[in-house]
Amino acid sequence: MVSLESRLFNFLLKLVNKKTLLEKQFKYNKFHLFSSSEPTKNVKEACNVEKYTLHDHNVFKISPKTTDKGDRKHILYLHGGAYVQSFARPHWGFLSLLVNETDCTITAPDYPLAPAHTYASTFAMVSELYKTLIKSLKPDKFILMGDSAGGGLALALAQLMKNENMPQPLQIILLSPWLDLSLTNPQIKDIDPSDSFLGVGGLQLAGKAYAGNTDPAHYLLSPINGPLEGLAKVSIFMGSREILAADARKLKSMADAKGIALDYYEYPGMFHTWMLLNLPESRKAKKQIVKLIADFPSQGGGL
Repeated sequence: MVSLESRLFNFLLKLVNKKTLLEKQFKYNKFHLFSSSEPTKNVKEACNVEKYTLHDHNVFKISPKTTDKGDRKHILYLHGGAYVQSFARPHWGFLSLLVNETDCTITAPDYPLAPAHTYASTFAMVSELYKTLIKSLKPDKFILMGDSAGGGLALALAQLMKNENMPQPLQIILLSPWLDLSLTNPQIKDIDPSDSFLGVGGLQLAGKAYAGNTDPAHYLLSPINGPLEGLAKVSIFMGSREILAADARKLKSMADAKGIALDYYEYPGMFHTWMLLNLPESRKAKKQIVKLIADFPSQGGGL
């Protein structure tokens, strides 16, 4: 049973016509109306926050205010936003919660975005950041994580690192990931009427801007077409009302057919990136995510 709070939030999304927002952003060339490019005051009060630059873009390191035990897990977190938007306020609250609930450190880059940049600039930054972190950390303490476009980026980055013979992280956690820029999965048409958050038209514009002149089927753009063998353990959280669930289900089926373990959590009646919010279902998912981070065995990270 979907909670009353979630049903009301979904109604609000329909009321403000959230589904068409991305198309309007392209029409008026305004992509940062709802961005929160710096950690909020509450996050800075609850955590230690350091900022540095890489490839002329900000990178935030968020850690607990408690004394560093020297062996805490480290998350490389890639934010969502259809590859055209920076962090939003819910990201910062979510990251702060993970830091304080799991005693982990999080590195969160504000990576290059379309339409000013294509995926080539994005991967130049995040791959360098990954390699720098993995050299300074034990792979069994390193977690790769992302939501929405950042979820697709995280999986593609893991695939690229595998192809470059770099160590895999301990695990990969994907929240409402965008796995296929083409959006041609026929199941999308079945889900689309119930998705009050994402519209195919807007996502296609964003995907085209991010891909540039590269075929959107390339695995760095659509990691559903990339290798699953040899990756770290993947866990996916989705909502049944989001069009991106069509490809998440497909990826799960592909993994099952190959005998590759992939944990898949789909919440009935939930919309895109709901796990970042403060709804009853969100709180339940956060507990599951915290448990994954805290309890996942510190071994066998797919080296």
